[in-house]
Amino acid sequence: MLRVLSVFLACWLFSQSPLLAAEILVIESYEPTHPWDASYLQALRQRLEPKHHLTLQHLDTKRIPRELFEIEAEKIWQSYLQIKPDLVVIGDDNAISLLAQRIAANGTPVVYLGMNDNPRRNNLYGQPNLTGVLERPLMKRNIREMSEMVPDARKALILFDSSDVSMTAVEDEFRNQTTLKLGNLTVEIKLLGDFSLWKQAVESANQDGTDMIFIGLYHTLHDELGQYTLPETVIDWTGRHARMPLFGFWDFSIGKGRAIGGLVLSGREQGFAAADLALAILASDKPAQTFAPRTAERGEYLFSQSALRHSQLQLPANIRQKSNWLP
Repeated sequence: MLRVLSVFLACWLFSQSPLLAAEILVIESYEPTHPWDASYLQALRQRLEPKHHLTLQHLDTKRIPRELFEIEAEKIWQSYLQIKPDLVVIGDDNAISLLAQRIAANGTPVVYLGMNDNPRRNNLYGQPNLTGVLERPLMKRNIREMSEMVPDARKALILFDSSDVSMTAVEDEFRNQTTLKLGNLTVEIKLLGDFSLWKQAVESANQDGTDMIFIGLYHTLHDELGQYTLPETVIDWTGRHARMPLFGFWDFSIGKGRAIGGLVLSGREQGFAAADLALAILASDKPAQTFAPRTAERGEYLFSQSALRHSQLQLPANIRQKSNWLP
């Protein structure tokens, strides 16, 4: 009798929890040490583990040549077929464009995050098994508000690399303009593929009366020999050589010796929003497409204490009271 009760109890305990755990495959466009990826991965783990199991795969598209993108995507597709996950989270536009529809068409729910493109424009909106989180940096608002810190600012420069993500961000926010007026501020936008051109842009700004520089994305630059330039090299060089205040659109550009701050996007908020969508899908019998795409928290005020001190600028009280701080 005791043995029967033990078997019954074991079966009951087994039925209460293990079957609820899901296998979740996370596919990164970049790689786990990239600061954006590291940020959203931390948020995904915080929300989803240990109840669910996460497996990571990455394309590394910030560093490998474009002609290798589809080859790497095929490797991840084969891994996906072997893993047979219950749900897939896909980070950022490159991996989304290469794998999201293919995986969703195979019957697996897909939650994307960090999408700069419009899901209607690339035929992802309303597709079976697909939903996700949009990435929408508030660039114009950021520029207007940060320019209030710089006395008599009249000229600003925005620097981006020439990646697809950068071009999409500029297209959406600035309608592909390379020069525009925001109040009394004339804003010039440059998308650059080479670190040497990036350096030239900063050095020219030092000479031509530019009052402030906004740092966009800088993760696909190469040197004169075609070698990949580490993002840390780019942002650290810029922090040392720019003679005017630097501001950022993403949190990873902020810090000591780097950009002062700004109204920035965080990978953490993207990760939390994607995790919440994933949990809702796993807990429901509704298909993923019935959960509408959403935009994560629309930015946070983030500043570096040391960079702000070095700039000798004053942060307006209305922004200071709602800001987060780095050393």
